[in-house]
Amino acid sequence: MKKFLGLLLFTAVSLVSCEKLYNTSKGKQISFTVSGAATYWTADDDIRISCPESSISRSSSKWADYQAPLYGSTSPIVPSIKDTALRWGNGLHHFYAVYPASEITGNVVAATIPSVQDTDSPRLSLYGYMTAAAEAIRSEQAVNLPFKPMYTTLEFAVSPGDDVDVVVSGFRLVSAGGALAGSFNAALSAQEEAAITIGSDSSSEITVNLGQTGSVTVNRGETFVVSVIALPKDLTDLTAYFIVDGVEKALPLVDKNGNPLVIAACKKSIIKSNGFLAPDQEGFFQISIESQDVDEYDITY
Repeated sequence: MKKFLGLLLFTAVSLVSCEKLYNTSKGKQISFTVSGAATYWTADDDIRISCPESSISRSSSKWADYQAPLYGSTSPIVPSIKDTALRWGNGLHHFYAVYPASEITGNVVAATIPSVQDTDSPRLSLYGYMTAAAEAIRSEQAVNLPFKPMYTTLEFAVSPGDDVDVVVSGFRLVSAGGALAGSFNAALSAQEEAAITIGSDSSSEITVNLGQTGSVTVNRGETFVVSVIALPKDLTDLTAYFIVDGVEKALPLVDKNGNPLVIAACKKSIIKSNGFLAPDQEGFFQISIESQDVDEYDITY
Protein backbone atom coordinates (compact mmCIF):
# COMPACT_ATOMS: atom_id res chain seq x y z
CA MET A 1 0.00 0.00 0.00
CA LYS A 2 2.81 2.43 0.92
CA LYS A 3 4.59 1.50 -2.29
CA PHE A 4 1.40 2.24 -4.26
CA LEU A 5 0.86 5.61 -2.55
CA GLY A 6 4.47 6.53 -3.15
CA LEU A 7 4.16 5.70 -6.84
CA LEU A 8 0.91 7.68 -7.05
CA LEU A 9 2.52 10.68 -5.35
CA PHE A 10 5.55 10.49 -7.68
CA THR A 11 3.26 10.35 -10.73
CA ALA A 12 1.24 13.34 -9.52
CA VAL A 13 4.38 15.39 -8.89
CA SER A 14 5.67 14.46 -12.32
CA LEU A 15 2.44 15.55 -13.97
CA VAL A 16 2.44 18.86 -12.10
CA SER A 17 6.06 19.44 -13.08
CA CYS A 18 5.33 18.74 -16.75
CA GLU A 19 2.27 20.99 -16.69
CA LYS A 20 4.26 23.76 -15.02
CA LEU A 21 6.92 23.46 -17.72
CA TYR A 22 4.32 23.44 -20.47
CA ASN A 23 2.67 26.58 -19.07
CA THR A 24 5.84 28.68 -18.88
CA SER A 25 4.73 30.84 -21.80
CA LYS A 26 0.99 30.98 -21.02
CA GLY A 27 -0.16 34.57 -20.79
CA LYS A 28 2.97 35.94 -22.42
CA GLN A 29 2.87 38.03 -25.56
CA ILE A 30 2.86 36.12 -28.83
CA SER A 31 5.65 37.10 -31.19
CA PHE A 32 4.96 37.16 -34.95
CA THR A 33 7.07 37.28 -38.10
CA VAL A 34 5.81 37.48 -41.68
CA SER A 35 6.90 35.81 -44.90
CA GLY A 36 5.62 34.83 -48.30
CA ALA A 37 4.17 36.95 -51.07
CA ALA A 38 3.46 39.97 -48.88
CA THR A 39 6.78 41.78 -49.21
CA TYR A 40 5.76 45.25 -50.41
CA TRP A 41 4.23 46.62 -47.25
CA THR A 42 3.08 50.22 -46.83
CA ALA A 43 4.36 51.73 -43.60
CA ASP A 44 1.07 53.44 -42.70
CA ASP A 45 -0.90 50.18 -42.90
CA ASP A 46 -1.56 47.58 -40.24
CA ILE A 47 -1.83 43.80 -40.25
CA ARG A 48 -4.84 42.45 -38.34
CA ILE A 49 -4.33 39.10 -36.60
CA SER A 50 -7.15 37.03 -35.17
CA CYS A 51 -6.73 34.10 -32.77
CA PRO A 52 -9.75 32.57 -30.98
CA GLU A 53 -7.54 30.87 -28.36
CA SER A 54 -5.58 34.00 -27.40
CA SER A 55 -6.27 36.91 -25.08
CA ILE A 56 -5.42 40.60 -24.75
CA SER A 57 -4.74 42.33 -21.45
CA ARG A 58 -7.79 44.22 -20.20
CA SER A 59 -9.76 43.32 -23.31
CA SER A 60 -12.09 40.59 -24.52
CA SER A 61 -10.99 41.01 -28.14
CA LYS A 62 -9.62 38.05 -30.04
CA TRP A 63 -7.76 40.13 -32.62
CA ALA A 64 -5.14 42.87 -32.65
CA ASP A 65 -3.49 45.17 -35.18
CA TYR A 66 0.26 45.03 -35.77
CA GLN A 67 2.50 47.44 -37.64
CA ALA A 68 3.43 46.32 -41.14
CA PRO A 69 7.19 45.67 -41.31
CA LEU A 70 9.68 47.66 -43.32
CA TYR A 71 10.40 46.18 -46.73
CA GLY A 72 12.75 43.21 -46.39
CA SER A 73 12.57 43.12 -42.59
CA THR A 74 12.61 39.73 -40.88
CA SER A 75 12.19 41.12 -37.35
CA PRO A 76 9.05 40.36 -35.33
CA ILE A 77 6.22 42.80 -35.92
CA VAL A 78 4.94 44.90 -33.02
CA PRO A 79 1.41 45.93 -31.95
CA SER A 80 0.12 49.19 -33.38
CA ILE A 81 -1.28 50.23 -30.00
CA LYS A 82 0.52 49.70 -26.71
CA ASP A 83 -0.73 46.84 -24.48
CA THR A 84 -2.85 45.27 -27.22
CA ALA A 85 -0.59 42.32 -28.07
CA LEU A 86 -2.17 38.89 -28.38
CA ARG A 87 -1.18 36.54 -25.54
CA TRP A 88 -0.85 32.79 -25.31
CA GLY A 89 -3.75 30.71 -24.02
CA ASN A 90 -4.22 26.94 -23.75
CA GLY A 91 -3.64 24.26 -26.36
CA LEU A 92 -3.35 24.61 -30.12
CA HIS A 93 -3.74 28.17 -31.40
CA HIS A 94 -5.15 29.11 -34.81
CA PHE A 95 -3.96 32.38 -36.31
CA TYR A 96 -5.62 34.26 -39.17
CA ALA A 97 -4.23 37.52 -40.57
CA VAL A 98 -5.17 40.09 -43.21
CA TYR A 99 -3.25 42.98 -44.76
CA PRO A 100 -4.21 45.80 -44.95
CA ALA A 101 -6.13 45.42 -41.68
CA SER A 102 -9.84 44.89 -42.37
CA GLU A 103 -12.83 43.14 -40.85
CA ILE A 104 -12.02 39.66 -39.59
CA THR A 105 -14.25 37.46 -37.43
CA GLY A 106 -12.66 34.22 -36.30
CA ASN A 107 -11.13 32.86 -39.48
CA VAL A 108 -13.33 34.83 -41.90
CA VAL A 109 -12.02 37.96 -43.62
CA ALA A 110 -14.51 40.40 -45.14
CA ALA A 111 -13.15 42.50 -48.01
CA THR A 112 -14.18 44.38 -51.16
CA ILE A 113 -12.60 44.79 -54.59
CA PRO A 114 -13.97 48.03 -56.15
CA SER A 115 -15.40 48.07 -59.67
CA VAL A 116 -13.86 51.52 -60.34
CA GLN A 117 -10.09 51.71 -59.93
CA ASP A 118 -7.48 54.40 -60.47
CA THR A 119 -4.06 54.21 -62.12
CA ASP A 120 -2.91 57.09 -59.89
CA SER A 121 -3.29 54.96 -56.77
CA PRO A 122 -0.01 54.94 -54.78
CA ARG A 123 -0.17 51.15 -54.61
CA LEU A 124 -2.23 48.40 -56.17
CA SER A 125 -2.75 46.76 -52.77
CA LEU A 126 -5.17 49.59 -52.08
CA TYR A 127 -7.61 47.32 -53.93
CA GLY A 128 -6.17 43.94 -53.00
CA TYR A 129 -5.65 42.00 -49.79
CA MET A 130 -3.12 39.50 -48.54
CA THR A 131 -3.95 36.85 -45.97
CA ALA A 132 -2.18 34.26 -43.85
CA ALA A 133 -3.14 31.32 -41.64
CA ALA A 134 -0.98 29.38 -39.18
CA GLU A 135 -1.21 26.99 -36.24
CA ALA A 136 1.06 26.80 -33.20
CA ILE A 137 1.24 25.63 -29.59
CA ARG A 138 2.43 28.27 -27.13
CA SER A 139 6.16 28.66 -26.97
CA GLU A 140 8.90 31.23 -26.83
CA GLN A 141 9.34 31.01 -30.61
CA ALA A 142 7.81 33.53 -33.01
CA VAL A 143 4.81 32.39 -35.03
CA ASN A 144 5.44 32.86 -38.73
CA LEU A 145 2.56 34.13 -40.87
CA PRO A 146 3.00 33.03 -44.53
CA PHE A 147 1.05 35.62 -46.53
CA LYS A 148 -0.58 34.96 -49.89
CA PRO A 149 -2.36 37.37 -52.26
CA MET A 150 -6.13 37.40 -51.88
CA TYR A 151 -6.74 39.06 -55.26
CA THR A 152 -6.10 38.38 -58.95
CA THR A 153 -3.98 40.72 -61.06
CA LEU A 154 -4.19 41.32 -64.78
CA GLU A 155 -1.60 43.59 -66.38
CA PHE A 156 -2.22 44.70 -69.95
CA ALA A 157 0.77 45.92 -71.96
CA VAL A 158 -0.31 47.06 -75.42
CA SER A 159 1.27 49.26 -78.08
CA PRO A 160 0.38 51.00 -81.35
CA GLY A 161 3.45 49.60 -83.09
CA ASP A 162 6.15 51.72 -84.73
CA ASP A 163 4.14 53.79 -87.23
CA VAL A 164 1.54 55.83 -85.37
CA ASP A 165 0.83 57.81 -82.16
CA VAL A 166 -2.52 57.24 -80.41
CA VAL A 167 -4.51 58.56 -77.46
CA VAL A 168 -6.07 56.05 -75.04
CA SER A 169 -9.00 57.66 -73.20
CA GLY A 170 -10.74 54.70 -71.62
CA PHE A 171 -10.30 51.15 -70.34
CA ARG A 172 -12.63 48.56 -68.93
CA LEU A 173 -12.50 44.81 -68.34
CA VAL A 174 -15.72 42.85 -68.79
CA SER A 175 -16.50 39.22 -67.92
CA ALA A 176 -19.27 37.10 -69.35
CA GLY A 177 -18.20 34.32 -67.00
CA GLY A 178 -18.97 35.75 -63.57
CA ALA A 179 -18.03 38.44 -61.07
CA LEU A 180 -14.86 40.52 -61.27
CA ALA A 181 -15.36 42.92 -58.36
CA GLY A 182 -17.46 43.42 -55.24
CA SER A 183 -17.54 42.23 -51.64
CA PHE A 184 -16.43 38.76 -50.60
CA ASN A 185 -15.68 36.64 -47.55
CA ALA A 186 -12.60 34.44 -47.32
CA ALA A 187 -12.64 31.60 -44.77
CA LEU A 188 -8.94 31.03 -43.98
CA SER A 189 -7.30 27.74 -43.06
CA ALA A 190 -3.72 26.67 -42.38
CA GLN A 191 -4.47 23.27 -43.95
CA GLU A 192 -6.09 24.20 -47.26
CA GLU A 193 -6.90 27.04 -49.63
CA ALA A 194 -9.27 29.75 -48.46
CA ALA A 195 -12.96 29.24 -49.21
CA ILE A 196 -14.32 32.29 -51.07
CA THR A 197 -17.93 33.50 -50.94
CA ILE A 198 -18.87 36.30 -53.36
CA GLY A 199 -21.35 38.94 -52.16
CA SER A 200 -24.62 39.88 -53.84
CA ASP A 201 -23.19 43.28 -54.86
CA SER A 202 -20.75 41.74 -57.33
CA SER A 203 -19.96 43.36 -60.68
CA SER A 204 -18.84 41.72 -63.92
CA GLU A 205 -17.07 44.91 -65.08
CA ILE A 206 -14.10 46.91 -63.81
CA THR A 207 -13.33 50.40 -65.08
CA VAL A 208 -9.90 51.97 -64.63
CA ASN A 209 -9.56 55.77 -64.55
CA LEU A 210 -6.57 56.81 -66.65
CA GLY A 211 -4.80 59.47 -64.63
CA GLN A 212 -5.93 62.98 -63.75
CA THR A 213 -6.67 63.97 -67.35
CA GLY A 214 -8.51 60.77 -68.20
CA SER A 215 -6.35 60.00 -71.21
CA VAL A 216 -2.85 58.87 -72.08
CA THR A 217 -0.88 59.63 -75.25
CA VAL A 218 1.01 56.56 -76.45
CA ASN A 219 3.73 57.41 -78.93
CA ARG A 220 4.85 55.06 -81.69
CA GLY A 221 7.14 52.37 -80.33
CA GLU A 222 5.91 52.87 -76.77
CA THR A 223 3.85 50.50 -74.61
CA PHE A 224 0.73 51.42 -72.68
CA VAL A 225 0.40 49.49 -69.40
CA VAL A 226 -2.73 49.29 -67.25
CA SER A 227 -3.35 46.94 -64.31
CA VAL A 228 -6.56 45.56 -62.86
CA ILE A 229 -7.14 44.02 -59.44
CA ALA A 230 -9.99 41.48 -59.46
CA LEU A 231 -11.62 39.02 -57.09
CA PRO A 232 -9.54 36.07 -55.77
CA LYS A 233 -10.96 33.46 -58.12
CA ASP A 234 -10.37 31.98 -61.55
CA LEU A 235 -11.55 34.40 -64.24
CA THR A 236 -12.75 33.53 -67.72
CA ASP A 237 -14.79 34.86 -70.69
CA LEU A 238 -12.91 38.14 -70.42
CA THR A 239 -12.74 41.04 -72.87
CA ALA A 240 -10.67 44.19 -72.40
CA TYR A 241 -11.97 47.37 -74.05
CA PHE A 242 -9.69 50.30 -74.92
CA ILE A 243 -10.94 53.63 -76.27
CA VAL A 244 -8.28 54.54 -78.85
CA ASP A 245 -8.56 57.88 -80.66
CA GLY A 246 -12.24 57.99 -79.68
CA VAL A 247 -13.05 54.49 -80.92
CA GLU A 248 -13.53 51.50 -78.61
CA LYS A 249 -11.48 48.42 -79.50
CA ALA A 250 -12.06 44.99 -77.99
CA LEU A 251 -9.29 42.61 -76.91
CA PRO A 252 -10.93 39.23 -76.16
CA LEU A 253 -8.88 36.86 -74.03
CA VAL A 254 -9.31 33.75 -76.13
CA ASP A 255 -6.99 31.15 -77.67
CA LYS A 256 -6.34 30.70 -81.38
CA ASN A 257 -9.52 28.63 -81.66
CA GLY A 258 -11.63 31.29 -79.99
CA ASN A 259 -11.94 29.45 -76.70
CA PRO A 260 -11.97 31.63 -73.56
CA LEU A 261 -8.75 31.59 -71.57
CA VAL A 262 -8.81 31.06 -67.81
CA ILE A 263 -6.88 33.55 -65.69
CA ALA A 264 -5.67 31.77 -62.58
CA ALA A 265 -6.89 32.99 -59.19
CA CYS A 266 -4.56 35.00 -56.95
CA LYS A 267 -1.78 35.17 -59.55
CA LYS A 268 -0.49 37.88 -61.87
CA SER A 269 -1.20 37.42 -65.56
CA ILE A 270 0.49 39.70 -68.09
CA ILE A 271 -1.39 40.21 -71.35
CA LYS A 272 0.75 41.66 -74.16
CA SER A 273 -0.31 42.89 -77.59
CA ASN A 274 2.11 44.41 -80.05
CA GLY A 275 0.31 46.68 -82.51
CA PHE A 276 -3.16 46.24 -81.00
CA LEU A 277 -3.63 49.97 -80.43
CA ALA A 278 -2.90 50.82 -84.07
CA PRO A 279 -6.01 51.34 -86.21
CA ASP A 280 -6.82 48.75 -88.88
CA GLN A 281 -3.91 46.47 -88.05
CA GLU A 282 -3.57 42.82 -87.18
CA GLY A 283 -2.09 42.07 -83.77
CA PHE A 284 -1.30 39.27 -81.43
CA PHE A 285 -1.42 38.89 -77.71
CA GLN A 286 0.65 36.74 -75.42
CA ILE A 287 -0.30 35.42 -72.01
CA SER A 288 2.30 35.21 -69.26
CA ILE A 289 1.57 33.86 -65.81
CA GLU A 290 3.95 34.88 -63.06
CA SER A 291 6.33 36.27 -65.71
CA GLN A 292 6.54 32.90 -67.46
CA ASP A 293 5.18 32.65 -71.00
CA VAL A 294 2.75 29.78 -71.37
CA ASP A 295 1.46 30.33 -74.88
CA GLU A 296 1.17 32.80 -77.76
CA TYR A 297 -1.67 33.25 -80.19
CA ASP A 298 -2.18 35.16 -83.46
CA ILE A 299 -5.41 37.17 -83.53
CA THR A 300 -6.96 39.18 -86.39
CA TYR A 301 -9.07 42.13 -85.31
